[in-house]
Amino acid sequence: MTPLFLITAALADSLVGEVIRWDIQFAGVTGGQAWCEVLPGENGAIHIEAYARSAGWYSRIYPIDDFVRSTWTPGQGSSRYETRFREGRFVQDQDMRIAADEIAVARRQKDGDGWRAWDRTYPGVAGVEDPVSAIYAMRTLSGDGPWTYPVFSGKEAWPLQLEVIGQEHIEETPLGPVDVQIISLRTLHTGDWEQEGRFLMYVTDDARRIPVRFVVKTNFGSIRANIIAYRPPD
Repeated sequence: MTPLFLITAALADSLVGEVIRWDIQFAGVTGGQAWCEVLPGENGAIHIEAYARSAGWYSRIYPIDDFVRSTWTPGQGSSRYETRFREGRFVQDQDMRIAADEIAVARRQKDGDGWRAWDRTYPGVAGVEDPVSAIYAMRTLSGDGPWTYPVFSGKEAWPLQLEVIGQEHIEETPLGPVDVQIISLRTLHTGDWEQEGRFLMYVTDDARRIPVRFVVKTNFGSIRANIIAYRPPD
């Protein structure tokens, strides 16, 4: 049997160098872009760096300049999740150190002319993902699901369920015409963290499972992210 560390290292190597870019649209108008890049890590891990930035015209209304970095080992989960949020007047930095026995979260948030900082610890969860690694974890799973695994987003771990709910053909993408699977992402927690909208992900119907579209349906309409550029792994 192939050792687990060799399997996870192979999965990590198969993604390194990949870059995906999406246009973000609301009501048919492009308000910004988002992109992800996979970089090499150590000991079988990889770094997934993701950015979101508002378009020039939208920045005058509500500027967005966000960055997140996930340190992830396929098959084992996330070990660190760093975020830098710059959204209008909301300015926050966060560093989550994730282990099976404890999750340590350090935050600092702009408060007037200064910063307010605080640290918290939460119970650890074996194999937990962060919000970014959760998407990439799905790309490495076999079969058509449904799959359920824990995700930690800052205060608690909650089960995320992913299920294939349909197929579609998309004619124009940077990859050419593609058949896609439509995957529903649903959080299974209740109470304050209960999911209210609907989150759909369209991935290529092949072993790569490249996310070519995201759709978030809310009470205020749908937010769409459509792929506009793709660079394959090295």
